[in-house]
Amino acid sequence: MKDTVLSRFNVQNIKYAIPDATAENGWGKPVAYGTATKMALETDSAVKKIYGDGRRICSIVNDKGKTGTMTTNNINDEYEIAMGRKMRLKNGLADIKQQKNVVHCVYFETCGVDDKGGMPIAKTWLYGVTSSRPSESYDQNTDDINESTFDTPLEMEGVNLKGADGKDYKDDKGNIIVVWQMTVTPDDEGYETFGDEVVLPVAVDAQA
Repeated sequence: MKDTVLSRFNVQNIKYAIPDATAENGWGKPVAYGTATKMALETDSAVKKIYGDGRRICSIVNDKGKTGTMTTNNINDEYEIAMGRKMRLKNGLADIKQQKNVVHCVYFETCGVDDKGGMPIAKTWLYGVTSSRPSESYDQNTDDINESTFDTPLEMEGVNLKGADGKDYKDDKGNIIVVWQMTVTPDDEGYETFGDEVVLPVAVDAQA
């Protein structure tokens, strides 16, 4: 039985992985992004209420994924190059017009406190991520050092859940299940190596 996590805080060890057709799981080796101060994730969903005979007859959930903001202490130039927003030139590093949306995966860790007094680290992968150019703001308005942080907008389209047979997993109504993110804690199988490569979600059993 898992211990109950009472509180979760901090964000650390952000990494990203871009597609690699030569890799067995289809993703390249995760690359460290840099230090972070915040990872804010929000659901992008709504409920459509349908009425008939003067009453509500059903409600349909329109779940479009998740959006988020990754706040870091600095901009990672190699990440921006991989996303197609920067380019190394002969005489410097240039911001360029973005011509593509690179779908990738983002990894991060959070700390916690459980009901036994332990401090478990949770590890999370975000799937089907696209990002926009981070905002930049620099200022000096006090006698102290005014450090800057940088917000990178994220959108998650997710990946299809797979069965043990490698096929798309379907629920009992025939619907393919889309996974936006997956998190493991120390009691989960594969926890130690979870951040070493992109771990794709697999259901407990396989269905046709």
